[in-house]
Amino acid sequence: MKKPITILLAVCLSAASFASQMDPFDSHVADFRILTDKRVQSELGVTKNQILTMNKYADANRARLQAYESELKRQGKDLRTVNQNDPTVMKNYLELQQNVLSTLSPAQLRRLRELTLQRVGLRGMLDSMVARRIGLSDSVLKKAREAFDEGNRKNNAISQSVYNKVIEPYRSRQPKTQAEAQAMSEQVRKEYEAALSTHSAEIKQLATQTRKSFEAVVGTKPIAAYNVLKGKIFVPK
Repeated sequence: MKKPITILLAVCLSAASFASQMDPFDSHVADFRILTDKRVQSELGVTKNQILTMNKYADANRARLQAYESELKRQGKDLRTVNQNDPTVMKNYLELQQNVLSTLSPAQLRRLRELTLQRVGLRGMLDSMVARRIGLSDSVLKKAREAFDEGNRKNNAISQSVYNKVIEPYRSRQPKTQAEAQAMSEQVRKEYEAALSTHSAEIKQLATQTRKSFEAVVGTKPIAAYNVLKGKIFVPK
């Protein structure tokens, strides 16, 4: 039987080998976060050893972030002001991404890229590297982003209008306890979702209009090329 240290060394060397073979396009597009879905793991054929290695990277990342939060608290800083754009948070995120993707074989990484594009839909075409791969010029990409942003603005306007009407009766309420605050928040959420559902036809029509505008700007050839990049359609089991 191999000694534990020998097995660990073999795993590390294997991960390093995969990292050196990583396709820059695949690693740029692939969203490592969807690897938490066991159906995705099965589709990629992720092994137990790979999962163990990924978990070790995730645990190490979590420990670093917790240490960072502790340091911020020691400095008296408000943790609510720390978001994903924080340099330290971003640095740790990118390191975790690189480490996790390095555990995948080139074939697994390519499939993860395909599943990522399938999940994001047409929005994936707005990425600069994807746009270049499917033959979109900078000018067409700019127009495509504008078409998508216009649809987003209209959709957000509907959502904001609904939210404003729902939240209005609650603005003057002052919860006395944390439990009351959580209960009120949950009630607002339920009322908002119910109210928003009454606009489902309008939202669906807007999505259709946005898609048509987007496709008219992009053209059929780039869309066909994008569909190739998405690979075989994944049907979760």
